[in-house]
Amino acid sequence: MRHRPNGGRPPQEVKGYCECADVRHVVSAAAYYVQDVANDPVLEALDGLVRALRNNQARIEATIARAERIREQRDAGLSYREIESGVDRPLIVELTRDNLAALVEAGSRLRRAEARALHAEGMTMEQIAELFGVTRQRVSALLRSDRESS
Repeated sequence: MRHRPNGGRPPQEVKGYCECADVRHVVSAAAYYVQDVANDPVLEALDGLVRALRNNQARIEATIARAERIREQRDAGLSYREIESGVDRPLIVELTRDNLAALVEAGSRLRRAEARALHAEGMTMEQIAELFGVTRQRVSALLRSDRESS
């Protein structure tokens, strides 16, 4: 059962409630997200995503250059075994793997931080789930993982 502050009336200060195994976790949105913009976890996660995208941009350029070299080497008659066993590193598969890993990690951090902020500002897990296009259970897991890692 959900606890409604002020008898269901709009609260003076927005609070988020996470009920897990008979324990209520209350976070003050006003103090945590609004007043301290310098330490805003959503903005920190967003900065991390921007850094990952910039790093990916450099890897994408390296991937394109590597793809062009491979085409030149194939046109010159080299086999893929000869091309890939050379000293020319990193391989395209390594660059692609690193790009995907960076985006997954940064995107996950942002999604957890946003879920936490939205929940602290009074959105229900169902509303967050609809916004993110995931299940309520997934939102619950995001909120739990954020609390466990902090």
